[in-house]
Amino acid sequence: MRLSFSPHGRRTARAASRSRKTMAVTGVATAAIAMLATSTPAAHAIIGGTEVSNDAYPFMAAVMDKGSGSPLDRQFCGGSLVTADTIMTAAHCLVDDAGKPLKPKKLQVAVGRTVLSKAGQGQIRNVAKGGVVVHPRYLKGQEAYDVAFIQLSKPIRGISPIALPTQGTDALIRPGQNATVAGWGNTDTELPNTPDRLREVKVPILSHAECRTSYEEYDAKVNFCAGVETKDSCQGDSGGPIFRNVPGRRAPIQVGVVSYGDGCGAQGAPGVYTSVSSSKLWKTLGESAGGKKVKRVMNRR
Repeated sequence: MRLSFSPHGRRTARAASRSRKTMAVTGVATAAIAMLATSTPAAHAIIGGTEVSNDAYPFMAAVMDKGSGSPLDRQFCGGSLVTADTIMTAAHCLVDDAGKPLKPKKLQVAVGRTVLSKAGQGQIRNVAKGGVVVHPRYLKGQEAYDVAFIQLSKPIRGISPIALPTQGTDALIRPGQNATVAGWGNTDTELPNTPDRLREVKVPILSHAECRTSYEEYDAKVNFCAGVETKDSCQGDSGGPIFRNVPGRRAPIQVGVVSYGDGCGAQGAPGVYTSVSSSKLWKTLGESAGGKKVKRVMNRR
């Protein structure tokens, strides 16, 4: 089961009690956006976007329920390959209704697959024993720390992980800069309409002041926000990357993780992202044994 079209989320049924919804890329009518603008804070899909060509973003990961069905039916969140055997995603993607980390044996991940239903495209991996690591601050109720990691049972071969920014700098998330969000999230804010092919949208990064105006829970130390009316992430893209193409570099740099938002592409309600350049995010990740291991693997301070 792929959809949970409650105001709370677009993951599987087990996610329905969370206050965050998953997001997608769509060209949606403004009237439809306005209808959802009063929903509770939600994790994102992609609004106002376009389809992605095969192999454009091989680092993209689809986080799935383990099973024999098509990945199109099992995918519930996005993610990104950050080392050969590590996926970064959102914390709210990997906790159950009681706020406990999901069991690794119930999960699979597809990496390098642009079209979810296309067998033979990309690589599918199981999750290693003990391979679900949720940020310890998130588990303590601090939802701004919305990041988690999946350790794969076997490394991904032949696909380069996405680069991450230098810790402690905001050089890549300054207001007015454009970034790209990609995912398989819902493309209609009223009805279930999840795409098979990966989609992307370009969104402007906003100031912390604008973000605080929209969300009381916004934490500038570990969050940033981006988006404009009719262009946003929406249900289904939670955990996926927001990244920038920087002059002089051939490969993109991931600057954040899709976290939450109020509606999709609604006026005055941009998408909120976990900042992966935040020193505080990485420092506090080490407050758990699993987090310390992830920091070592990723060479983060």
